[in-house]
Order: sequence, then C-alpha cells, then structure tokens
Amino acid sequence: MLDILLAFYLDDMGGHSQRKTVCGCGNQIHDQYILRVSPDLEWHAACLKCAECSQHLDEASTCFVRNGKTYCKRDYMWLFGIKCSKCNKSISRNDLVMRARGNVYHMGCFRCTVCSRHLLPGDEFSLRDEELLCRADHSALLELTDSASSPELKTHVRPLHMAGKALGVYLSCCFNLRTRLFFFLLCCPFFLFFSHLS
Repeated sequence: MLDILLAFYLDDMGGHSQRKTVCGCGNQIHDQYILRVSPDLEWHAACLKCAECSQHLDEASTCFVRNGKTYCKRDYMWLFGIKCSKCNKSISRNDLVMRARGNVYHMGCFRCTVCSRHLLPGDEFSLRDEELLCRADHSALLELTDSASSPELKTHVRPLHMAGKALGVYLSCCFNLRTRLFFFLLCCPFFLFFSHLS
C-alpha cells in the first residue's frame, strides 16, 4: 500500500515534529509530498524506485518491499515468485500448473523430456534427475537398467506417477526395482500435487 501524505498535515498532527530521514537517499524529508510505503517507510517522490530496474514508483504503481528494498511488480515476481521448473519463467496466480514432487510446471511445459509428448492429467509419468518421462520412455529406461549390471544405474531410476490422479504407483529405488511397490493416496481436490516416497 502506498500513501501520499502532505508534509504540513503531518506537522499539524504531530507526526513530523522530528524530521525523519527518507529510506532511499537517507536525507531528511522537507518536501511537500511524502510517499509512505506500509507500514512505516517514507520516501521522497523522486526516491521511490525499483531496486532492480530503477523504474519510478508512485501511487499508480504496485510496490513490493523485501529486505528494505522496493520493487516493481514485474521485477518482484521475476526475482522472488514461483518459477516453472522447465522454462524457468514466472508462474502467475492465474496460470494452471502441474506439480511433481517439489517441481511446478506450466501446463504446456509438462511434457516428456525424451519425446516431447505433452503429459495430460491421467497420464503416467516418471521423474528422473528432475526430468519428466512418459510411460513409454520410462519403460525403455527400466529395460535398459534391468539389462545393466551396474547397481548405481539402477538406483537413479525414479518412480512412475499418475498425472492428475489420486493414486500414484511408486517403484522402490533399490537394487531390485521390481520387488516392491508402494501405493500412496493423495487427496488434493483443488491442485494437482504429486509426492515421492523414498
């Protein structure tokens, strides 16, 4: 929230009997207008600007404060907002997303890394070294690891998940991948969440 206050009104209210220093330049405030960023940060009109792009911020701008620095909305979202794990672009609150473990993806970015097939809710997928794989490519990887004699390769295979479904099937990451299955019920009616048991 950004308030524009007249300095002489503050003097009348007793708010500025002691002159405060402005947050941006560190000088005392003698201007007619003061920009106050909630709760207690005051700025000269010329000093309130984005710490990243230096765009001037005023009562018409959305202003964000983090660690004493002010940011315009675009830079704040770019620096501190949630980003897609595939394209690394910001995710707005209106975007539809898919989640796999701790990763968040735009719907359009949620696709197999090998064949680029778009993964839809209900499709089975796996996550290997933070890379999405469709069921076919996951199966090919399983066949490759079953034929490999190296146990290190077998431990890197990630479980198979169901996109957008409440039931996920998890293959244990152990030397014999086909010995144990874990079933986990996810109950998230509003978002598509996936977790990983290991």
